[in-house]
Amino acid sequence: MSIQEKTALVVGAGIAGASICLALKKRNIKTILIDSDMGPALHASGNPIGVVYPFLTKHKTAESEFSLNAFLYFLSIWEKFQLQDLVPHANGIYFLMDTESSYDRYSHAISSHQIVEQVAKEEMEPISGAKALFFPNGKSVSPVKLTKEIVSLTNAETKYNCQLLTWEESDKDSKILCKTSQGEIQCDYLFLSQGYQFSDDPKSNWLPLKKVRGQILKIPEQSPTNSFGILYGDYLTAPIQGHQVLGATFDEFKLEPEPRPEESESMWKDLSERLPKLFSEWEPLNPRLLQTRVSYRTQSQDRHPIVGKLPNLSKMDLSVKYQNSLRKDGKKIKIPYFERVGILNGLGSRGLTHSLYAAEILVSSVLEEESPVSEKILKSLKPDRFLLRMWKRDQLT
Repeated sequence: MSIQEKTALVVGAGIAGASICLALKKRNIKTILIDSDMGPALHASGNPIGVVYPFLTKHKTAESEFSLNAFLYFLSIWEKFQLQDLVPHANGIYFLMDTESSYDRYSHAISSHQIVEQVAKEEMEPISGAKALFFPNGKSVSPVKLTKEIVSLTNAETKYNCQLLTWEESDKDSKILCKTSQGEIQCDYLFLSQGYQFSDDPKSNWLPLKKVRGQILKIPEQSPTNSFGILYGDYLTAPIQGHQVLGATFDEFKLEPEPRPEESESMWKDLSERLPKLFSEWEPLNPRLLQTRVSYRTQSQDRHPIVGKLPNLSKMDLSVKYQNSLRKDGKKIKIPYFERVGILNGLGSRGLTHSLYAAEILVSSVLEEESPVSEKILKSLKPDRFLLRMWKRDQLT
């Protein structure tokens, strides 16, 4: 069977699932995209405006190298498909370095990552007058429109209000049998990107993922206002189509869906303190009366994405005898995989920046192509990193 005749099922129609569909389209693989909701981008990808910029560390790490490469890959896709003509956005992100620790970290990141000025440079943020790292091609962007445009590029067959119930790999014909709320689907590859709904799947709910609550405020465009996005712990996006977004809170413990007026007031107060010059020129607004949206992100235990083939715990030898023999011989546990099943999850608040590149890495891994990243980065992303940590801590037996 040629690769052109193969079919993939992608579960989850947020920015991650859309990105997987695009990576599959590149390889001419027929794709079916399903989501339990009535349409794409209805969870974290449904926020009115998000920001795109890389996560950087003082010294180069696998995490920061991945994030910088992901940012550059995002920009290449943005240009290749002329998304600037299709997706509402504003160019330019300032990341304030207004404390000694933040300046030490991000100013050194420029040299340690060998970042050229076209990507990022030190500048004075004009409104606050604070030192900042400026990403000229960073973006305030509509996640909803971006996700929908990427889905449209893929020509994927979409099935909404469709939930994945169970799935099994068949040993007979190398097919994956997926039972959904709309019937059975047979496919050659299965990709799981359904965010915090991973917990409904007994084959992946061992992963240390958390559902994290975030709250944002949608503000009518002010005059005067910032023409670039500004990040300072919270963030204030540039205006798009008459509005801008102030965000976002973070809570991994209390997850109620109702807006919290006290969080809106807290973000509003922080804005007034961090950007007083801008804030003083705005018309007085009551943050309790502004449009508020609560959404949920899925975050991994180490806050790094989970990208790769899904380990098959049912085939792991967890006997004490086997574990003791491994330790005696100084060997690591052998991890079996579902060879045609991949997972992309744990993107946290950086899904817009990381999804396209993570999807390319994931699909190349499942299709056993040459990896586009180094072994160091690949290991930092693979889901089996958590199994290895659990094994070292005697948490598997």
